[in-house]
Amino acid sequence: MQEYSYGDTLKSPQTLFFSVYIPDTFVVKLCRFHWPILTGWIENILNFKASSRIGQYVIKACEHSDSGKHSVAYKLKDSIANFSQSQVAAECMNHLAAGIDTTGDALCFLVYQLSKPESYHLQDQLIAEILSSKHKNIGELPYLEAVIKEGLRCFPPIPMSQPRCVPPPGRNIDGHYIPAGTIVSCQAWSVHRLNSYVFHNGNQFLPERWLDTRSIVDMNRLFFTFGAGGRSCTGRQ
Repeated sequence: MQEYSYGDTLKSPQTLFFSVYIPDTFVVKLCRFHWPILTGWIENILNFKASSRIGQYVIKACEHSDSGKHSVAYKLKDSIANFSQSQVAAECMNHLAAGIDTTGDALCFLVYQLSKPESYHLQDQLIAEILSSKHKNIGELPYLEAVIKEGLRCFPPIPMSQPRCVPPPGRNIDGHYIPAGTIVSCQAWSVHRLNSYVFHNGNQFLPERWLDTRSIVDMNRLFFTFGAGGRSCTGRQ
């Protein structure tokens, strides 16, 4: 995500994790939650604001004139919209923050699931598909895609609720009137399990479900890992 955002390669000795990300650890976040005033006071004294350091690092990286053509920074700086330097940095920061933890969590859970003894047959099928499809693009491997999609269904990287504001003049949902301005939300973990008429045996890891052409339309409709609608995550693609 670092290289994709602003062209700064992860092979550089000054990477994001080692230069700016480590200070914002889980322990620091806990301290901010339980003792916000004391933690803020200590951070001010020690000049230990990780978020500020991250922002400075991104701004500095976006100032480079050699951003790769594949990067978001290059596309924004080369855009006819004439974005300011701060706007370019802000957009890159959004991509970076949204892509590190979510991608890492998704891969971590999926690899864990595949490493379990009951998933050995899934490993065999994946290996067989890859070995028999050496000349195909990765997007042309249906079983691999099914495994990845089932991983995202069972272990959505963002499992918490995603709030939305009901637009005027309100909405009727399942026979209940929801007034305009009401904050409503649902979250992927429940959507992927409680709808048993679509996701049969929803608590089980079954990649084959995504190969069923009769159910794929309904499953895709309720696939909420990336959210839905105009505010859905661009990482879906």
